[in-house]
Amino acid sequence: MQVELLKKNSTYMKDGEEKTATNFYVKCGDTLIPIQIRFFENENGKDPNYSGRKLVLSSFASALPDKSKQGKANKSGSESVEVQDGIDENLPF
Repeated sequence: MQVELLKKNSTYMKDGEEKTATNFYVKCGDTLIPIQIRFFENENGKDPNYSGRKLVLSSFASALPDKSKQGKANKSGSESVEVQDGIDENLPF
């Protein structure tokens, strides 16, 4: 079984400012599994290594293909693998 690390960049508004979020997924066979980078808060309420862990994952991850490309049949004529609908909207993080 092949395992892939994928990422999806999106934007959101916080306090009137547009920010960018990166969501990570592990693709195992036909299944996409969302993963979250853990924030280990120290006594000052910060995690000095969080951005480094996120940068490492982001540098090794491939871009998640668009939903429109995933619904089309592949060249052999069989059904293609479809990613779960609403992947961005239903994530708890």
